[in-house]
Amino acid sequence: MVPWRQSASLILLGSKQRNVNNVKSLFDYTTLFLKRSPNMRFAPDISAFPGGKLDRCDLSLEWPKYISSTSDINRFSKQKADIYKDIDHPYPGLVFRLCAIRETFEETGILLVKTDKSKNSKYSTVAQLSNDIITEWRDKIRQDASQFMIMCKELQVTPDVHSLYEWTQYLAASIAKVRFDTIFYTAALPNSYPCLIAHDDNETVSAEWLEPDTAMNGYRQDSVNLLPPQIFELSRLANFRKLDDLIEFLVQRDHNDEYRTERLLGVCYKLSDATVLVMPDDDHYPSDASFTTPVLSSDKTLRDFDSDRQNRLVMMNKGTNRKWQVHFKNSSSNQKNDLRVHPLQNGWEKS
Repeated sequence: MVPWRQSASLILLGSKQRNVNNVKSLFDYTTLFLKRSPNMRFAPDISAFPGGKLDRCDLSLEWPKYISSTSDINRFSKQKADIYKDIDHPYPGLVFRLCAIRETFEETGILLVKTDKSKNSKYSTVAQLSNDIITEWRDKIRQDASQFMIMCKELQVTPDVHSLYEWTQYLAASIAKVRFDTIFYTAALPNSYPCLIAHDDNETVSAEWLEPDTAMNGYRQDSVNLLPPQIFELSRLANFRKLDDLIEFLVQRDHNDEYRTERLLGVCYKLSDATVLVMPDDDHYPSDASFTTPVLSSDKTLRDFDSDRQNRLVMMNKGTNRKWQVHFKNSSSNQKNDLRVHPLQNGWEKS
């Protein structure tokens, strides 16, 4: 048993057919954010990507039989992410993709399914279901996750697992109240689809499609609440202003047999004037960092904590605008593998 909770999250990207937010943006796509209920014990009132905990039903060996009847699933037997090594299953990449699709359907009513059209498309396909059918099955699945397979068989649909690409993996730092090990996938849609948030959903209260820079500007202006992983990943997505470029990158990386999605564990430092969440490839990242590494305290100031290589998030302890900021420079991560994506160094305004 691993000493943390395993989960999967889906960064849904929608091709922008129009200016959905009536604001100027650098991007031709949007990202789906769900606002969590203020009553949640974990991350209340936070805007996050869809996703949730791995369920026993996701590991059912019925899934490989069901999906392999229409497509080749050998791709999912490869150990392309650290989290895959923690479960005993012949197709670990299938398991976590199913979790991400199931949780996304539970939370949004958006069901990614495989069709003849989606087979050779760069986009995922959303099942065209009536609101009554969506509501009926969401209620069942929220009560019993194993109903997801029953629904797929009854509706004669197959989860579009092939449209999901590994993006990154986070093991929550010790600063977090609940420790999750989460793999993030990406999937692209031809447009931004409406979400069906259930009135009795005690987890999610609303959904919004936002361009990456719009989301970050909202965070800075207190209209959007984000956690460090979302901030970090938005800054990495920002390397791709066009969705076609991002899709090309994802396909290229997926075809690289040497690439692995490594587990990222942030280490938190409490400095005299700032809180710093240090990521791998930062000069101050401990060589013996592990799940049990506590929050580290230091009398140093942020100025004293400067270094040649930085890969970190920083929040000042005082001031009116206490927001996480990504600090990145001279990291070797992008040199190890040309297909890695590093956080933006020079801000969002650069084209």
